[in-house]
Amino acid sequence: MTVSIRCFPTILVTFLMLIVDADTVRGESPPSRRPAVIFDTDMGSDCDDAGALAVLNALADVGELDLLGVIFSSGKNRYGVGTCDAINTYYGRGDLPLGQYQRADVGDPNDSYTKRIATDTKLFGHDVVDDAPDLVAVYRSIQASQPDRSVTICTVGHPHGLVHLLRDPQGEALVRAKVGRWVAMGMGGWNFQAMGMSAYCQELLDRWPLPFYISPSGREIKTGHRLLPETPESNPVREAYRLWGKGTAITEGRSSWDQVAVLFIARPELFEVQSTGRVERQADGKVIWNANENQPNHHLVTPKRSAEEMAKIIEELMARKPARAQ
Repeated sequence: MTVSIRCFPTILVTFLMLIVDADTVRGESPPSRRPAVIFDTDMGSDCDDAGALAVLNALADVGELDLLGVIFSSGKNRYGVGTCDAINTYYGRGDLPLGQYQRADVGDPNDSYTKRIATDTKLFGHDVVDDAPDLVAVYRSIQASQPDRSVTICTVGHPHGLVHLLRDPQGEALVRAKVGRWVAMGMGGWNFQAMGMSAYCQELLDRWPLPFYISPSGREIKTGHRLLPETPESNPVREAYRLWGKGTAITEGRSSWDQVAVLFIARPELFEVQSTGRVERQADGKVIWNANENQPNHHLVTPKRSAEEMAKIIEELMARKPARAQ
């Protein structure tokens, strides 16, 4: 049979339609090209959480991702949720959904900046100080409105909220339907072991049903001291770095663990992804990457670029002027 060249466009369209129809028949939908992110943070334990939320807002400003909402996972320091609202407000997103852990069995009670920021609603213009709806309810509400397999959950603190979500029948069903992947900053003994998280860690690793990307890098990537000090005093991220610890973050920089994890979501080309291995918990509670065992859904994320190159990219995003008016 001879096929006219003029027929090729029609044949191509038909072929593409068949591919789409095949997804429909299987009950699947194509993954979103632009990541849609729920950010889960223990804002207050470190200032890199504030830097990571700044990076997410900056990436959302330029259309590299959609920021769907923020979950505050620490029950021992209630002012983190107000700081999240202050940062989102600075970027013109004060209406983003916020969720908060309502119990006090997980989290770092120490605080060097969140109460100062959360309670100064006059300077920062936000309206949430120390209270938001339960995190499971907010997780469910956000996911319910999203296309299937489109949501990226990013945790940069203690990810026990995912255990509570999976323990909830409706929450688990929504995770399986709506979430495409979980990206976590972690390794070693802090996020997955300390401050009450040890009671949840193994259950989470055993029950999580979807692709899991773990990002442990950032110690040598120092940010917060180059461009951030030149931003306005009304920038709560600048204030977080000025107040955190002994005040050295704004002058000497601070490690960028959390920013590295969120940057991977929008710019995976900057990273190596190792897919042969497994995230596992050792007898002492620490979480490691075991390259000798393999779990198909587990992936290790590490930067391709040097620490200095990554720091410049992250700092520029952290200090970028908000695109939306406050």
